Amino acid sequence: MTDVLAALRTRFRERCAGDVSRLQDLLARDDLGAAELRSLVHSLSGAAGTFGFPEISLAAGVADDAFARGGAPSRAEIDQLIRTMEAALVRPEG
Repeated sequence: MTDVLAALRTRFRERCAGDVSRLQDLLARDDLGAAELRSLVHSLSGAAGTFGFPEISLAAGVADDAFARGGAPSRAEIDQLIRTMEAALVRPEG
């Protein structure tokens, strides 16, 4: 992995910690249709795979697809995204 890509991957991991908190807050407020949630899952769906986290990309893609169909993701889908992100954040770099 190039130094630039490694640095971007590290920044993505750091950002994910804040994103988990944002997702938890939206879930606690039962705000599953929020524009903030739509933007966040769309961003995660696209960026996560680029930085080597396909499992986050897939989980975010499920929520993003719900928005694309005109609805909103379920609590279970957001819970799964949070668990997936937490697992990826504790995995050692490599």
